[in-house]
Amino acid sequence: MSVKTDTNRNELLVSAKREFQNAGYTLSDNEISSSSFDFIAKKRSEYTTPFITKKMIIRVLAELDLFKIHTSQDLRLIAKLIQGNPLLIAKFATGKRIEPSTLYTRHEVPAISLQTLKAFLQEETSQARPKITKIMRRGGVFVNLSTSRLIERRKQLGFGISHLAEQLGISRQSLYKYEKGDSKPKLDSYSRLIEIMGVNLEDPVNIFEKTEEDLDFAINKIFRPKSSRQKEITGYLQEKGIQILWFRKELFDGMFVNDQKEKTNEKEINKGMSIITGVTSENEEKDKDRLSLLNKLSYFLGKKGIWFEDEETVNKSSSIKTTDFFTILSISDLERMGNEELIKFLKISNTLH
Repeated sequence: MSVKTDTNRNELLVSAKREFQNAGYTLSDNEISSSSFDFIAKKRSEYTTPFITKKMIIRVLAELDLFKIHTSQDLRLIAKLIQGNPLLIAKFATGKRIEPSTLYTRHEVPAISLQTLKAFLQEETSQARPKITKIMRRGGVFVNLSTSRLIERRKQLGFGISHLAEQLGISRQSLYKYEKGDSKPKLDSYSRLIEIMGVNLEDPVNIFEKTEEDLDFAINKIFRPKSSRQKEITGYLQEKGIQILWFRKELFDGMFVNDQKEKTNEKEINKGMSIITGVTSENEEKDKDRLSLLNKLSYFLGKKGIWFEDEETVNKSSSIKTTDFFTILSISDLERMGNEELIKFLKISNTLH
């Protein structure tokens, strides 16, 4: 990365944080960042019942093309597990300045400019629907259509699919795909469409809206244990019906995923299905820093954090405290715990959600 690129990124990062703060978001500690994200922004919605805490996991880049697929896989999985949305904020894409009010994507992660972020957050604060309707893809700029309004307007005008397709100069199959939402028109095609239809058919994209996506590819192929200690922990957890995913280069080593929806007083145990985990290494000084950061991250997210130590380290770690959101266990503790005891232990307070 060049000095100029690095400077652009740092300036962009400071500006992005400021925009979120101005919009009433709380940001994670400056030390809480990793190779896949720069900061996490969260905000409790005042307009929903029950209240929902929105979480955005942000990666800032001067050049969007520097965002790699392996970083995307980590970022998307972390976002899913902590019930948040990933978002890239960038200045350039393929050497050109990112267009305002336009949604880009890189490796399945949405990307926008700082200008678009600012406008989006202002509209969100005023409860107006964000107006990002243009989508940049290979081949040009496309427009996100309201399929329901398109079909309704076509029928109002008494047009069949074949007739409208002929008027637009496209195939019947292409128009059918527009109406099904399987494809989107390019800007010039959209201009011709609204000329004929006489109404605006754009459908704004909400980049802060939760999307359900299948991440089985990541779970099965990428997030496997890397060390013998991780393999040992994985084995004990699998015996108790709990899966753990191991990351490459994050603040935490892995995250639990529990498919069992145990309930107590009608509330799910381990809401969010994720528990942040760390594992002791050979570097004692580095582990102290990671412990501190994991504790902060657990508290910020309202997620349970667990650090696995070997027996010898646990016995001399008298300075480390167990809190509502963070606990240290030895591998022998994990071995002796029964399924019910472990599930109960993983129960998390909803205080900070």
